[in-house]
Amino acid sequence: MKPSISVVIPAFNEADFIALTYKSVFIAATAHYEGHVEIIVVDNNSTDKTGEIAKSLGAIVVFEAKNQIARARNAGAKKATGDYLVFVDADTLLCGDILKKVSDNLSSGKVIGGGAWTEPDSKGIGFYIFKYGINYLMALRNITVGPFLYCLRDAFIQVGGFDESYYAGEEFTLAKRLKKEGKKVNKSWKIIKYHPDHCIITSSRRFGRFGGLEMAFKNIHLLWKMDHKLKQKKQCKFWYDDRK
Repeated sequence: MKPSISVVIPAFNEADFIALTYKSVFIAATAHYEGHVEIIVVDNNSTDKTGEIAKSLGAIVVFEAKNQIARARNAGAKKATGDYLVFVDADTLLCGDILKKVSDNLSSGKVIGGGAWTEPDSKGIGFYIFKYGINYLMALRNITVGPFLYCLRDAFIQVGGFDESYYAGEEFTLAKRLKKEGKKVNKSWKIIKYHPDHCIITSSRRFGRFGGLEMAFKNIHLLWKMDHKLKQKKQCKFWYDDRK
């Protein structure tokens, strides 16, 4: 019997995206994976119909009042029952047999978690900077890209989940702790390389608003300078926009 997977989707005012994201996960689960998959959408105090839409589609909906991605992800993980956890941004699509790839990696007994090469959904300078810049930098340092992260549920609990003192970069700190935990039990952190049969496509909406170069610089900053600013919401407006 295949291990069960819990897909956690944190969402604040994502009424325009959540249906597409949910459906992509549902298709990835039903068409390409033989095990049980539960889809958990965390309504992070939305003022639109994000929660209602997710519930109408069949998702398990969890409410988290404080607008903070780390808290939302942890709230979803607490509800999860799966052997494996997959965290997906609300504007990101799972394609092909990506969940099978996740299961194969974690079931091998050699992997504690990882991320995946992530493709933007539109062309332009932002697309190429992200595809050939951010992804390669992440791969060189073996770090996950924010829109997609997977891990063993037991390991997630063991290291304490996402650090809720961070307003951005919480996925990097979790990856760091999971990799450290993995060394104790001889398990590695594995990035799933891009392949048409299993890929991740994320929205490039911020490229249009802020520009691809700024997106690149912000992500590079996270890679090489994890400092106190990431624990201050006002310093993380790039990720939260006008969210309160």
